[in-house]
Amino acid sequence: MTSYIGLEPGYGAFEKQLLTGDGVTTTFNLDYPVGQAGQLLVSLDGIVQEPEEAFSIRLSSAQPQINFAGVPTNGARIFIVYLGRQLLTGQPVLSSPHFDQFSGDGSATSFALTQTPVTTGPENFIVFVDNVYQRNGSGLAYTVSGSNIVFSSAPPSGTNNIQVTQLARANTLNTVANNSIGLTQMSFDPADDATALAIALG
Repeated sequence: MTSYIGLEPGYGAFEKQLLTGDGVTTTFNLDYPVGQAGQLLVSLDGIVQEPEEAFSIRLSSAQPQINFAGVPTNGARIFIVYLGRQLLTGQPVLSSPHFDQFSGDGSATSFALTQTPVTTGPENFIVFVDNVYQRNGSGLAYTVSGSNIVFSSAPPSGTNNIQVTQLARANTLNTVANNSIGLTQMSFDPADDATALAIALG
């Protein structure tokens, strides 16, 4: 049973990050990027900090950071809650399985996959050589390195006798830049809707 009061974000999560002051540092790296300081709930030794007054956010070499106006004391407990952090934009999503076939020649042990794996673990692969299931792992039939499958011994010669199925692969959702959509790109004018609502309500 959750103790959260109110509606949870439909497409996000309230992630938490814990920091500790050292009496010197005012700038700390954030675990996730945020658009503005108001997207963070920040507590310093149990006291909630006001965005843009007690702290601000910035980017340093693409690393999101929080910068405090004052120096947190040594040992100060700082916790940050990301308010409804969006999980969809730019996040990898899993799609349908991907299938590769290769022809062994009795000498080659490495074959280039046509899809870079989202994970190289055994849970992501089903591999057959001459209709015999192959086990993934060091000292077993094969391993996966980057986008290559590497067999511990060369598969025998045969046409398409090596079959590799990746059970999951990663895609990236397309996104648009912030503040790039206006009334011109939208199919309606909110002002018209407001007028229609006012007429309907009398």
